[in-house]
Parts: sequence; C-alpha cells; structure tokens
Amino acid sequence: MKKIVFVILLLIIKIAAVEKVSVGLIESAEATYNVGEQQELSIKQAIKLAYPAALEWDKNAQLLDAVNIDLEDKAEKSIGSNGKRKYWNIMFGVPDTHKNFLVIIYKGEIERKIDLTVDGTSPYPKKDFIALEDIKYDSPELLKKALKMGNVYPDKDWAKGYNFMLIKNPETNITMMLVVGWNSDGTEMQATGFNASTGEVIKPDF
Repeated sequence: MKKIVFVILLLIIKIAAVEKVSVGLIESAEATYNVGEQQELSIKQAIKLAYPAALEWDKNAQLLDAVNIDLEDKAEKSIGSNGKRKYWNIMFGVPDTHKNFLVIIYKGEIERKIDLTVDGTSPYPKKDFIALEDIKYDSPELLKKALKMGNVYPDKDWAKGYNFMLIKNPETNITMMLVVGWNSDGTEMQATGFNASTGEVIKPDF
C-alpha cells in the first residue's frame, strides 16, 4: 500500500510542476467534444475529449496516462461517487521520442493544452503507451465493483471523494484502472486495481 501512496504522490508532484511551468506556455483551446451542460466526465469521456487536441499537436501522439485532480473541488465525500470528475489531466507522448503533451480538462471542456517536451530527456518506449481499444471498462462501472468489495472509502479533505487513474504497467503490459480512496477510518490511502480490458481485479504492484 505504501507503493500506491508513493505513485499517487508522484502524480500530484507532477501536476504541481505542470501548473508551475504552464505560465507563458498555455494556449487557448476550444473543446472538440460536445458535452452540453455536462460538467463531469468519466475517464473514457475525458480521454475521448482530449485525444483530438493531442493529434493536432502531433499526428503520432498516443496516450500515456490519465488521472483526475482535486483543485477547487469542495470538501465533500460525495465527489466522484458517480465515477466522474470535473478535473482531468490526460498525458500524451510520441513513442520512441521525448515528446510530451498535457491536456487539462475542467467541467467538460479543454481548459489548457501544454507542450511539456524537454530536450535531452529519455524517450518513451512503445510499451509505455495505452491503446484505446484496451480500455473496455470505464470509471463508473469499475467504481461500482470496488464499492462492492468494500476496500475503498471516500474522504472529504485531501484526495477528496473517489479518484481514478489509468496507467500502463510496462512489465505486465496490462492497462490498469485504479479506483483510489481511503481505508474505513480515513488514515491510509487505498486503491483497488482493475484490468481495463477485462474488468478483472488485479492487485496494484508498483
């Protein structure tokens, strides 16, 4: 479980770094996905919304990971209880290059598009990328599975409500969706992992 907390902390640090370097790099963006009045998206909806912007950035762009973030969400345990969130960070790259691109989504629209490419960094190997056809399960249905297992509970302060991550395990080649929350007394972060292709429960192993 300590490994899960470490991974989540790394993602939060990465998010904070993005906010810091985004000054002067942020460009205006228009949403290419019609969501009407909808303000919350599932993880698959967020990826579908972000992908056209990534392909505009580079026609060879592929998905690296996706994670919701708290930001201005109110301190309520009910956040994410429908498997959807307002804020998403969707990260893309180009295989065998160091190119890196972030799409930030807020209330059903693309809020920011940031090229995070840094010359001299290590290239992303092909095995790190997530194929869209491998994401057969979405966050709402996997949250229901996690709740039936009774392993994950919401919190209202930090990492509020229920949180969702999509990542690739390059060692097993499995695309994993994590439902992240807390233990029953709110003292430790907990995560239930699922194979995004089969819906099978798998233990997060980082």
